[in-house]
Amino acid sequence: MKKQVYIVDDHPLVVDALQNLIAKSEDLECIGSSDSIEKAFSDIETIKPTLVLIDIQLKQNQSGLQLLKKLRTVFPDLAVIIISMLTDDTFVDRAFKLGAMGYVFKEDTTTQIVEAIHTVLRGDYFVSSSQATRLLGHLYKNSQKEEKDPIDRLSNRELEVFLMIGEGKPIKEIAANMGLAASTIETLRSRIKTKLSITENEKLIRIAVEWKYTQAKPDALAL
Repeated sequence: MKKQVYIVDDHPLVVDALQNLIAKSEDLECIGSSDSIEKAFSDIETIKPTLVLIDIQLKQNQSGLQLLKKLRTVFPDLAVIIISMLTDDTFVDRAFKLGAMGYVFKEDTTTQIVEAIHTVLRGDYFVSSSQATRLLGHLYKNSQKEEKDPIDRLSNRELEVFLMIGEGKPIKEIAANMGLAASTIETLRSRIKTKLSITENEKLIRIAVEWKYTQAKPDALAL
């Protein structure tokens, strides 16, 4: 019996590429896809796939990490792999802490993506060779210093706001995207400034844009 895979990604070309990749594996089949948290959760609740592939950045600035957290609470045994173009250790760390069993970069080879799926389906955790090297370096650096990266101090919700600030979005738009009041976003922004030791909004925007730019690697899933 084939293992059933569900895809959560808002890039149609990436979804098509992943579906084609899965179709080439004799023991796998793609049983659905979605580009939003709401539809994905509804589908997964109904279809009950074996494994879910989730992108972190979804449509309307939704975060795949939110879906991961919800799935882990409701379906604790569901296998989940994050597949993203975000390569910063912050996202990798948070994904595993929230219950992901694998983290794959979209720039990784198709062989590694298939290997990740099969590894996680066996009940093991997966990181690509490039990730393993970087994570070891990250762990070593952390062991050599007491001070954390300031970005690591941000909560998941604060990190979402920080990312959207880096995209140049105003407070009202961020509030609408997250389904929160503008005053709540302003409070979150104040907490971000405090944690990053920033006093001016202009400086926060500049730092957020610069940090966002370092994450802006193009999707490289060419199958």
